[in-house]
Amino acid sequence: MTRLLIFPLILLFTHHAIAAEQAAPKRLSIRIFAVALAKDQGPVCVMVGESRNPAFEIPTTQLSDPQSVTARDFILAEATTTPEAPPVALATIHLPEQGTDFRIILIPTANKSYKPVVIRGDDPKFSNGDFFFINLSTHDILGILGATKLDLKPGAQEMVKPVSTKSDKFFEVKIARREEGKLLPLTNTCWPIVKDNRSFVIFYNGENGRPTYRAVDEFMKLPGAS
Repeated sequence: MTRLLIFPLILLFTHHAIAAEQAAPKRLSIRIFAVALAKDQGPVCVMVGESRNPAFEIPTTQLSDPQSVTARDFILAEATTTPEAPPVALATIHLPEQGTDFRIILIPTANKSYKPVVIRGDDPKFSNGDFFFINLSTHDILGILGATKLDLKPGAQEMVKPVSTKSDKFFEVKIARREEGKLLPLTNTCWPIVKDNRSFVIFYNGENGRPTYRAVDEFMKLPGAS
């Protein structure tokens, strides 16, 4: 009789363990930066339901410190001086189901809010030395990075690992926009070859309506480092 009861009890405990694991919120982490800030932008906070994270400033030249969230849908809001003050939402953000670590790029809009672009930070394909290009402008963006060619339509994204043909310390970079059948240069320079970071490069329309870009580096552990 005892043996007959053991198997059903094992199934029952296993079912409850799986249900508890599924009900428990996954540990999610985000890091944020903006290509530009809305006018008079102050500190912000992440809100999940009524819960608010500590306030922080939105950086534009680097990633923010990691922020923990307990749900894949949340709001980035202006930080208020008192808990009773109603929040002013700046962006509604949804994290994809795959992954637990994300990078969020904020693009300012005309009504002092932001359009978020979400990138999986723990994507195994996005590693040291890679460049993640995103074209949020209204022009075609073309470029040459060492021996690597870049051709981005508006709204397109591409991850590349540039290969230098002249040096193991840098690669030549030429980027232009296409306008009325002509190629108009955006930059002609050299970028260093680094092994301890990966980079985000975002093209967007500047205040004059012409494409500009912002590059932000994320420094990472070298493979094999403790």
